[in-house]
Amino acid sequence: MPPDSPEIPDAPRPIGEIAQGPSAFEQFLDRNQKNLVILTILIALAAAGWVIYRGIARSKEHTAGAELSKAEDTTALQSVVKDHAGTAAADSAQVLLAARQWQEGQQDAAIATLKAFIAANSDHPARPTAQASLGSKLQAQSKLADAKKVFQEIADDPTARFLAPYALLSLGDMAKAAGETAQATKFYQKAKTDFPDSSFSSAITQRISLLQAQFPVEIDPPAPPAAAAAATPPAAAQPAVTGAPRAEAGTPEADVPPVNNPYMTEPGGKPAANTAPAAETPPTAPPAPAPAAGAPPPPSKP
Repeated sequence: MPPDSPEIPDAPRPIGEIAQGPSAFEQFLDRNQKNLVILTILIALAAAGWVIYRGIARSKEHTAGAELSKAEDTTALQSVVKDHAGTAAADSAQVLLAARQWQEGQQDAAIATLKAFIAANSDHPARPTAQASLGSKLQAQSKLADAKKVFQEIADDPTARFLAPYALLSLGDMAKAAGETAQATKFYQKAKTDFPDSSFSSAITQRISLLQAQFPVEIDPPAPPAAAAAATPPAAAQPAVTGAPRAEAGTPEADVPPVNNPYMTEPGGKPAANTAPAAETPPTAPPAPAPAAGAPPPPSKP
């Protein structure tokens, strides 16, 4: 630059260039636009399908519930279980069906229904109730080993605490019936200690009192009056004749009843005094006077 020319200030120099093209996100959208549209459509279809499924499920539940409310016999309950399987109403119908079958004398069918319900519904709210019903029915059929197993499961289940006192009480009753007094006391005490406010507390207290009660000692009953009279020796019999010596007991003379005959002689040959009063003799009428001479004869009596 020539020295005579004026000074020109330095022009600004750019540090970097500003990109004017599309961003990375826009490029991603451009590359995956078709896939995003497909994904959006699938999400919408899934949401619509879930709504439809929930609607159908609710409709089935309502229908099954309506059928259950109208079921009044074994056949109707069996129809609810079969036609509306998978619904809460069908599960409840199984419990009611088992109770109805037991009332009608179908004991084995009732037990089979309860077992099927318990096996298929591990989380159902009515499962503990069904277990308690199954245990009581097995106990009624004298299947004590199976009944003990069911009641022990109830006692060990934290979700069945409202029925644990009943299970312990039943276990204690079965142990008492088998003569296992110590084991029965253990079950009763556990129920009383762990569940003091249970509705079964009074029954449990009564069971414990009966186990601790001392029974009275048995004694022989007293002899009946007839046996006592037979054991007493007979008194000497009265003599058959007044003044005669007493006959010894067991002799033929002792069996003769006494005779009070005033004409029998007393000892010594003297006649017995006549104690009977003499009969009174009626007075005789005085004789009639003789009629005077020349008097007419008295009139004759007709």
